Amino acid sequence: MRLQRSFDWMLSLLLVGGLLLTACGPRARRGARPTATLAPAATSALATHAPTLTLAPATLAPTLPPPTLAPTLPPPTVAPATHVPERVALEFTTGRNDYVIEVDNTPREMLVYVPAGYDPNTPTPVVFMFHGSNQGGPLMYENTGWAAKAEQENLIVVYPTSWKYFLVTENRVSEKWNTVGLQEIVRPGAELKDDVKFVRVMVEYLTATFNVDTGRLYATGFSNGGGFVLSRLLPEMHATFAAFATSGAGLGSGESGELPPDSIDASLYSVMGSDDEKIAEGTGHALPFPVLAPDIAADPVLKVLLGATLQVLALDPAYEEAYERPSFTTMTFATSLNGAGNEFIFRMVNNMGHVYPSGDNNRAGLNVADLFWDFFVRHART
Repeated sequence: MRLQRSFDWMLSLLLVGGLLLTACGPRARRGARPTATLAPAATSALATHAPTLTLAPATLAPTLPPPTLAPTLPPPTVAPATHVPERVALEFTTGRNDYVIEVDNTPREMLVYVPAGYDPNTPTPVVFMFHGSNQGGPLMYENTGWAAKAEQENLIVVYPTSWKYFLVTENRVSEKWNTVGLQEIVRPGAELKDDVKFVRVMVEYLTATFNVDTGRLYATGFSNGGGFVLSRLLPEMHATFAAFATSGAGLGSGESGELPPDSIDASLYSVMGSDDEKIAEGTGHALPFPVLAPDIAADPVLKVLLGATLQVLALDPAYEEAYERPSFTTMTFATSLNGAGNEFIFRMVNNMGHVYPSGDNNRAGLNVADLFWDFFVRHART
């Protein structure tokens, strides 16, 4: 069907970009807390209005040839949580805690930041922060604003680390999340780790250790980690996570080759830079990407990606537009076609490259820990 082909093409673009993105014992220990530098907010904004993204689902067709890197990886088999042995509580202290847990007889690493104000008698929200290629949880702990946000808002932040694979396309070993298409770039016969199961096991350990507010679990990711959030967690764990947010990961969600049987009742916030060279490389789009909403809606690549995302989330193409000079254009799609009450927000940041914005690493002074947390608190699962 045309909808499915558009969705597949969109996901392939996302995954090609995501897979090209590169960057650099159970006992807990405590480390230094990072600080976040916040730049002044934009000083002016145009009034919002509600144009309609002119995307007819029946006519969504890419104007660029589809990439040749066609993912064939089937969805990983994930055992139901009830079949997994009960997880024991972990020892912890306030601040940084580093753990190694066993998943399918494999040691997996996660860093958990516990704020000083954590109260075991109070249900506490949790944010999962997924790193990009050739990175790790500790780097996200040190270079994003989430630990500072945890102290401000009294939330727990989890920084997991992906598995390392030898990438034949780059002739080196690199950390990679198991997104659709990973098997196309690793050594033939390499065992791909079930990262969705890794996330489920982490959730079990957290709920055994802390008083977790299970209605307020959130997932955010950068680059390859954002691709993992979009292509694996959103379609497979939308009943677990209350909302999702990505930066530098393009758009789109769902398993390659098929749409979910029903529309996904999930809310998503995607941030993208107009000068993101990695997304441009993955989509074949020349830089810069358009910044103004009408130009974004008319762009031959972005309109397909936006349209496919709206179809998966069952949202109407009508949107509210806000332009904050000189840095941001924000498009909000919040009219559900099935009464789900979810929303999709897309923000284009002028002159920003391939980064997870933390205040001091982009001209706009954007800190997405602040932006995404304000988005997360509007969404909770009962």
